[in-house]
Amino acid sequence: MFELAKLEHGGIKPQREPFAIGELLQDVAQKFDLAIETRRLTLKVEIPRALPLLNADVSMIERVVTNLLDNAVRHTPPGGTVMLRVWQENERLQVEVADSGPGVEAALREQLFQRPSALSPQSARENRGGLGLLIVRRMLELHGGSIRLVDAAAGACFRFFVPL
Repeated sequence: MFELAKLEHGGIKPQREPFAIGELLQDVAQKFDLAIETRRLTLKVEIPRALPLLNADVSMIERVVTNLLDNAVRHTPPGGTVMLRVWQENERLQVEVADSGPGVEAALREQLFQRPSALSPQSARENRGGLGLLIVRRMLELHGGSIRLVDAAAGACFRFFVPL
């Protein structure tokens, strides 16, 4: 909650520098090698060779991708697949993390990126998940980007963009 409050009220600002998003995505994906192997998952990574440098806060973008991959790995059953891909679309870099898990319940979809209320019944708060997606959304907003849950045939698919 403290970190989210600092992000929301200007206590943390992006320290921008140009970097190769493809290399960052490969590095983050490698951090999950053991979890992928232990859970008998398949991780598919699609990174085009010719992507422009991204001028952003490396640690924030790393945190965003780490959070999304961690969620995907935790919610994908053994034998499932997690997909990480990036592409350029106009003046934006698009990144997608998808999994073959159970997906996000319809009742939770609207609340995924909202702060839980202390007035909500305890059972509703317990079924929402943590603050990770709120922090991710705020970090992306500080870069002029955004994140959304994309409709998928199976599993969950989160897509975010960051302007170039």
